Formats: sequence, C-alpha cells, structure tokens
Amino acid sequence: MNRNGATYTLFFTLAVCAVCSLIVAGAYVALAERQRADAAAFRMLDILRLTGLAEEDEQLERDEIFERFEAIRARAVDMETNRFDPEVDARLFDQREASRDPTQSVEAPPNPAGVRRIPSHAVVYERLNDDGSLDQILIPIHGQGYGGQIFGFLSLEPDLNTVREIVFYEHQETPTLGGRIDRTSWRRNWPGRRVFDESGNVALTLVSRPPPADEAPYQVDAISRASVTTAGVQNMINFWFGPDAFGPFLEAYREELAAGGSRGAAGGL
Repeated sequence: MNRNGATYTLFFTLAVCAVCSLIVAGAYVALAERQRADAAAFRMLDILRLTGLAEEDEQLERDEIFERFEAIRARAVDMETNRFDPEVDARLFDQREASRDPTQSVEAPPNPAGVRRIPSHAVVYERLNDDGSLDQILIPIHGQGYGGQIFGFLSLEPDLNTVREIVFYEHQETPTLGGRIDRTSWRRNWPGRRVFDESGNVALTLVSRPPPADEAPYQVDAISRASVTTAGVQNMINFWFGPDAFGPFLEAYREELAAGGSRGAAGGL
C-alpha cells in the first residue's frame, strides 16, 4: 500500500483512533471502579463519624475505613412490607441506582421534597452495643435543595425517635449560605430533638433560634439566610419519616423493640 496515498492515511488514522478509544475506554472502566470505591469510602467515613467510630476531623485511609466499618451493620428494608429483608445484601445494594431503575422502584406520590421514585429496598445502618442491643440507627434521607439534590443520614437513638446526629454527605448548596448544613456548628443543634409527636406524626420543625431541646423537643435551628435550603431539609424530613417512606417501618420496629424483641440481633421483623 502506498504510504503517501489517501487510503493509507485513512486507514492509519482509523487505526490510531481505535487504539486510543480502547485505551480511553479501559481507563474509564478502571477509574470508574475506583471512583465508586472512593465514593463508598467517603460515605462510610460519614457513617463512622455519625456513630462515634471516627473523630469528626479524623482522616482515614480507605482500608482503615472499611476495617472500622465492620462494626456497623447494613440492613435492607423492604419498603413495601416495612420489614427487614435478609435476602438482600445491603452492603452491595445501591439504593440510589435502584431509585433510578423502574424495575426496582415505584413512583413517589407528589411531594415538596422533590423525591421522584421510592426504591423497593432502602439501606439503613445500625450500630449495636456489646450485648447486641441497638445503640443507634441511621436513616438515609435526600431531597431537593437550592442547588440540587441533598443526600444525608439522620441518626436516631434506640427509641427510634430522638435525634442522635445528622450529616449531609453530598450537596450543591451555596457554601456561605445553605452549604452550612455540613458544618458542625449547625449540626450540634440536632441532638436531643424528636421526630415524632405522641400521635406518631412527624413534628420536627426547623425554626429560627429555637429553645434548648429539653424545652422545645420538636424544634431545631433553621439555616439563617438560607430559606430554600431550610425548606429542603424540612421537606425531606417530612417525606422520609412520613407514611410514604420510613414512617411505617420505624413504627413497627419501635413496637418490636418496646416488646423486648431481639430483631436487631437476629434479623427479626
């Protein structure tokens, strides 16, 4: 073949493009797996901090994060039956991916939180005491904020009502305004507040400068000068702890624990 001809130039160009495409595709696949592992590690680190297994400002390598996370139990909740589903491996289940898959989710009823679909299963995280009793449970929450979707966890005490802690691990809120939702100074207002009133309805409300938790257990500090983000957090609390999401599950779990059940240790409800 004439190397100076147009045919050779065309085939050479195509060959180079094909090789480059293979290299790029291979790099993408390799890096995608690493990115997923890194994202999982960051989420696990937030959970470790929430449960007291890592200090707030402690930085850990990925392997150490995975090692410490052995003390946390991930469990899948069947969102239709409101029961734990032992057949689903919660550590491998991707709840966000399931929410985007019509075969693994259902359309959510209209709601101000901006939640479009509810996954067939949701993953909660439990930390147990040495005797196997429940120390705290982490409930995943998400909803629409000012800059986009906000993702986080609300940690509850063993009564499944009193807030232990809250964390938002992914958001696009304005750093000096709504972005303060990930600051310790704001999050420290949440411990001791209560989600449900005596009738089992969601009563937790974000208000400006509420009294201490023992005086106003259903009020928590709003984010000053960030009304849209505040409304977003309020809406996601109302939705995920309401009747269309985790509300029925938490009610059933609370009754089980109050009756002295050992569901937390043996799979239970």
